[in-house]
Amino acid sequence: MNHRLRNLLTTAGFALAALLDGASAQENLPTGPANYEHDFQLFAPLLLDLDNSLEDQWSGYFFHYDKLFWSYSGERVAVGSPTAVEFAEVVFRVNPQDEVDIFNLPPGPHRIRNTLNDVPPKAGFAFGNRYELGYQDMGHGWTIGILDGPELNQGEFYGFTRVDTNGDGIGDGLPPFIDPDYTDGDDVGPGDGPIAGGDLRAFGFGAVPILFDAPDGLLVGFRDYVNFIAGAQIGTQGGPFLYVGNYGASDEDTVLAFDFFRLADDIDGDGLPGGDAIDLDGDGDIDMIVDWDDLHRFNIFFDSVTIRNTTETDGVELMWSHVLSNNHHQAKHQNNHVVLSFGARFLELYDEFRVDAFGSIMGNSFWDTSFINSIVGPQLGLKWVNQRQRWRITADGRFMFGYNTADWDQFGLIGERLIPGALNAPLFGRPTAFSHGVQERDFSPVAELRLQAAYQLTTSLALKAGYTGSFVGNIRRAAPSVRYSLPDMGFVDTGGQDLLINGFDLGIEFIH
Repeated sequence: MNHRLRNLLTTAGFALAALLDGASAQENLPTGPANYEHDFQLFAPLLLDLDNSLEDQWSGYFFHYDKLFWSYSGERVAVGSPTAVEFAEVVFRVNPQDEVDIFNLPPGPHRIRNTLNDVPPKAGFAFGNRYELGYQDMGHGWTIGILDGPELNQGEFYGFTRVDTNGDGIGDGLPPFIDPDYTDGDDVGPGDGPIAGGDLRAFGFGAVPILFDAPDGLLVGFRDYVNFIAGAQIGTQGGPFLYVGNYGASDEDTVLAFDFFRLADDIDGDGLPGGDAIDLDGDGDIDMIVDWDDLHRFNIFFDSVTIRNTTETDGVELMWSHVLSNNHHQAKHQNNHVVLSFGARFLELYDEFRVDAFGSIMGNSFWDTSFINSIVGPQLGLKWVNQRQRWRITADGRFMFGYNTADWDQFGLIGERLIPGALNAPLFGRPTAFSHGVQERDFSPVAELRLQAAYQLTTSLALKAGYTGSFVGNIRRAAPSVRYSLPDMGFVDTGGQDLLINGFDLGIEFIH
């Protein structure tokens, strides 16, 4: 991300300015000798001695650039509460006044479970950049390194894609496997079974279940799925899309000559719908009644769910280096040397998890959760270098004692179309916007191994290729930290996770 790169460059600039302050009086370090000169022969031929080593130890500035192709390890994440217990909605119930026949009982509802059990973040590769600027003189030096990315973006879609009926680019019609011209019973389905009357459509039940922990009573309400007159004779005609204020049908009251065709379903079979207007006391005035025995618990099945996850690393480090002397070795061993380094490092891991869910009794909803792991601490490094003519092989290991400040943020909106008291919706449900934040602190060690091979084209120019593997311990990730609880979601403390980052590097090196 551009703003993160700017912050890293600013931090590196301050570090470099601190080194430059007072450097004029020093002969070799930290930023270079005061009398340093260069002949600018960038393409001068490479000079080697008989031991395949460089002719002498060079002194000067260097710049390394690596294009990174790294992979992040994934997480096994499920969307939905692991503890919520839900059963399928019971459309037709046994009437209390009917004699129970133990040999002819209706089937019991099956248990509904979360079906999105393997969603992003998954392991995947992404591109990034690494920059290093430094100075070396007679075996001593300093290096400022900047890590920009990689940024891994993943997304998956689940459910039904709706048809664009008016050409505006927005899916507003029926799912593609149903004729978008469905306005009567001609194309309802196979066989000679019951059909819907008029332009009623028994849709809106969705395809993607997500279970939520919810307060008692939040998911109950009055439903209107079946024809109040015909009942099981024609089955479900309305669905969750059919609610007070927007029935979704234009002529249902003209199909049958009954004004109360759209009354809430009489679930308990006592002859009274969920709500009715009758004269209770015979005084000629209409009394409103509510039959609370007709309350129904709804399932949450979204029509479609889109999941996006972003993982990115950025960082900056400042390291001082010292080449261990090997003068006591025989001449034939002078093409090997070991470099000891120490300094400080800052590593930021950004992880974002977003879910956009459409349809169902809740209406359109989304929740966006992110974790920013800011890891800082001292770092030690040990590097082995082997020079063989124009080839240079290096193995570089680093370890940081990191202190992690993890900032968790979540915002979203649940139930865009909820109307309190509406049919086919939670009785007390209403749209709920939320924003939460939590901060966690942990020890997060970081271990890194770089293996590289460089080919020296000239004295000042080399091409590099290699491998980088990093282990970041005890960090926080966004996807596992979501608490699936209505109406305002929340945070789950799942503890620290380990992240493995590894991949290939291709780069170039300039020596001035």
